[in-house]
Parts: sequence; C-alpha cells; structure tokens
Amino acid sequence: MFIQAVAKPAFDLVRIVAKPVFDLAKTEIFAKLETAFVLAYLFLYSKGIIVLVLTGGATEGDGAADWDFGILTLFWMFNYLVTASLVILKWDVLKDRFLAIICHNYFFWVFLMFVMLSTIWSEKPQETIKASIGLIGTVLFGVYIVCRYTFKEQINILLIFFGIVLVTSILFMGVPGYGIDTGKHAGAIRGIYSHKNIFGQAMTLSTATFLIYTKAKFCVDRRLAYLGFATSFAMVVGSKSSSSLLYTILLIALIHAIEVLRFRGQLFAWSLVSLASLYFFIVTWQETIMNFILGLLGKDPTLTGRTDIWDVILSKIQERLWLGYGFDGFWHGIYGESFYVRNAVRWDLPNSHNGFLDLALGLGIIGLALLMLTLWITLIKGLVLLKTDFSWIHVWPVMFIFYTLMINMSESSLGGQNSSQTIFLTIAVTTTSIEFSKLFGPAAQLND
Repeated sequence: MFIQAVAKPAFDLVRIVAKPVFDLAKTEIFAKLETAFVLAYLFLYSKGIIVLVLTGGATEGDGAADWDFGILTLFWMFNYLVTASLVILKWDVLKDRFLAIICHNYFFWVFLMFVMLSTIWSEKPQETIKASIGLIGTVLFGVYIVCRYTFKEQINILLIFFGIVLVTSILFMGVPGYGIDTGKHAGAIRGIYSHKNIFGQAMTLSTATFLIYTKAKFCVDRRLAYLGFATSFAMVVGSKSSSSLLYTILLIALIHAIEVLRFRGQLFAWSLVSLASLYFFIVTWQETIMNFILGLLGKDPTLTGRTDIWDVILSKIQERLWLGYGFDGFWHGIYGESFYVRNAVRWDLPNSHNGFLDLALGLGIIGLALLMLTLWITLIKGLVLLKTDFSWIHVWPVMFIFYTLMINMSESSLGGQNSSQTIFLTIAVTTTSIEFSKLFGPAAQLND
C-alpha cells in the first residue's frame, strides 16, 4: 500500500531520534495520562465550564462583543499538536486501525476534502481556512480515540465523561448565577454550560448512553448505571429545553424498540421499516409535537422563533445552491452574508438553528449530500451489525446517528469544528466501519 510504504520510513526515522520518548509511551503511567488527556479534551470540546466562566455566567441577551475567547484557540491548537504527536508515538499500536479507517468511509474523507476546497469560493476565505484546520484537528482527535481504545473502552470513557458532566453540573447549581439561569430562562438548569439547550443536548446523549450501558453485558454496576440514567433524565427536565425533552423520550423509545425487535431473522425487515417510520414521523410532525409540548409547558409554540427564519435561510441557500458560501463563510454578523438574514428577521442570529440548513449554507447541496451519505451508510452498517451479531455496544452508533438527525432539525451541531458532537460523530462513523470489517472482511465491505 502506497500510504504505508511512504509513512513507514518516516516513522522509523522519528523513532530512532526519539527512542527514549517512544519507550516512555509504552509505560502504564503514560497510558493513564493519555486517558486523562482524552477526558480533559472531551470536556473542553463540549465547552463545559470554560465558556461559562469566560462569560462570567452571562445569560442569553447579554451580548458577547467584549468577551475574549482567544484562550480557546490555544487549547485547540495544543490538542491538535498533542494528538498528532500521540499518533506518531503510538504508531506501532495504532497503525492497523488507523490505516483501516483511512481506507474506508470514503464519503467522509471526500467531505473533509470538500471542506478544505471550499476556501476557493468562500465569502470569508481566511475564516474558512481556520475553520477547516479546526475540523481536521477535531476529526483527528476522534480518530485517535477510536484507534487507541477498543469499542468497550470508548463507551467506558464516554460514561466517565458524562458522569463528570453530571457531578460538576450539580455542583455548579449551587453557585449563584452559574448553574441555574437567572435571565431570560430564569430557573432553567444549565449546569456547566452557557445555555440550557446546550446542557439539554448533553443530557439527552448522557441519558441514552447510560440506558444502553444498563443493558450491556459488560456493565460493572447496574445500580450506578441506572442512577446515571435517572439523574441525566432529571437534568433534561430541569433544563426546560423542550426539544431536548422530546428527543430524550424518542431515544428512550428507540432503545426499547431495538431491545424488543433485536434485529434477528424475519424481524430485521420489520425493524428497518419501524426505525425509518419513526424518523420520518419525527420529521413530518416535529412542529406539531413541539407545539403540543410547548403548549403543555405554557411556552410560545413557534419553536422559539426558529420557524420564522428558515424561509429567509432557504432563499440564501438557493443563491449558492451547489457549493454554498464556504465552510464557516456565512455567519459573521453584520460583516458577512448573514447580515441580510439578520436584517430580514431583525434578530442577531449566530446560526440558523438547523444543522442541515447551516451545512447547506456553508457547503451547498454537494457538501450536505456527502455528509448525509456518510451518516446513511454508517446507519445501514450499524443495523447490519445488529442483525448479524447483536450486541448493546453496537447500539450506541445507531442511537447517535438518530440523535444527530433529530437534534439538527432544531439546533446546529452538524459538522462543526472544535465540537464534542463532531468527535462523537467521528467515533460513530469510524468505529462502525471497523466493527463491520471485522465481521465481513474487505470483500464484503459496503462500497462507501
């Protein structure tokens, strides 16, 4: 293989020069430091604590013009550097999985190349370059996690991460002006995050992950797992995020449906139909469902203004239908194309509150199609894995793909740089391809 032929001599040379460091990388204490590094950066990529502290506990409507987030850029750059260094140091251990990941998931890699190419036609080429580097660095971190740890170890790391988020959020609830919102959404729990919706999304994923763990054979302490599940769900309710509550209920229903159907024998086709029907039901009746929930909660049934801006967004997408405005080339306040949207809806928008629309704005229909094909192929592979070798550990990627498809109908977290959602997506996509290849081998790979 050409890649391996070129890479091997380079890594051999580095090993000779830095042999003491490579020897250190094989020690147990180094392995513990690696895990600590991964957990710390999952926490940072989720924007936990640091954004809340940098803004002084500011709430929605306070404005962000004078807040300096420059330190975050330093954190991200440090992560890219350390991750690349770890890949080199651990190359003997990581190379098989790393090369397997590179040789599969073709649409995903084409999508990343398309992101970088969008600099050519971007409205904000400098911003596109920076954002592209950020996305590549974020994906590399996710790939490193998949190469370094087994699937079970990855799930355990995620459980520890969500456990830390839960504990620190509960602690922050006791800090005035931080853990509980005091502004527009007074009384809503936001934990260690700057907004209740961000916290709600994190707790939605935490609830589903703990629920899957309660059913897994490798679950060490089911009582603790159920406690994590119950606490996470309580936090979703406490966040007063209507969309997060809806998506949490739907994911719980999905997981229980998978438990009943089990994707075996003649039930496989019925399982596919049921899951597809569930998703299309959500897409078709999302606004009606949301309005019903909002009505029960006594809130304005307009998806908090989201539906008012989507028509304007669609008109801007049509102006650059195929290629878009460049990755991260649209939303720049009064200094970008976003000015026209802001002027039309009289609202200082940070994004369109819809991940699919934002991706189409940045990369056009082509970019959106590339990522959607990646998600679709991953979902199909995940379902085939469940049919062939049912294991609760294989449920997590399927659950996360559904979570991604649902949550991006009302929030924007699809394909973003320096985001924990992108790391989780990378884990779901690449781990599924590895698990799939283990069962079916190269000859039986789906042509992705």
